[in-house]
Amino acid sequence: MPATPTNPPFVIRCFIVMMNALCDTVAEHGPAGYVPVPMVNLIWTRLQNLTTRFLAALARGPIPPRAKPTPKPTSEATTESQPTQPPRARRKRLTLPCREAWLYRLIPETGFTRFTLQHILADPEFAGFLVANPKLIRILTPLYNAMGIDLPTEPPFAPDPPPDSRRHIIFGTPDCAASESPTPDQDFKIQPA
Repeated sequence: MPATPTNPPFVIRCFIVMMNALCDTVAEHGPAGYVPVPMVNLIWTRLQNLTTRFLAALARGPIPPRAKPTPKPTSEATTESQPTQPPRARRKRLTLPCREAWLYRLIPETGFTRFTLQHILADPEFAGFLVANPKLIRILTPLYNAMGIDLPTEPPFAPDPPPDSRRHIIFGTPDCAASESPTPDQDFKIQPA
């Protein structure tokens, strides 16, 4: 069955299910683990936004890099002395932690989702999506940092196909010098097998 926007590939459907399970785990076990409710809401919203951005970027496909704009010439502006106002006191903004595996440490019940996301990332089809569209890697980096999962620097390769025969196991690999044509002055003797 071909993949369409309404019917994404199986590995993408697994990713969506795991992200929904992660959001449910955060909503259920966050307050039970004494995580403040505003922090739980912020984590849940961030995970939902990340999933939405990932699916939108996947549907859009790879975007070619933009050309850098030429810098505008700067004209020397006249500096007029204006009275400076004292800075206003700002309310402290709630932010998410940024150390590695912070979400997994904050809510240990996310361990199953972490394990499953590691396997999804190791899937060759999912890695193919990441290689085809590098923007997906930038989108997923905060998630994998929060869960303590390393993003691969290069895609996982399938194991080498087995050789046609197992002769190399017994006799070793052929030597390049031995495969050259023999010189006429060498003695050849027929030896029994």
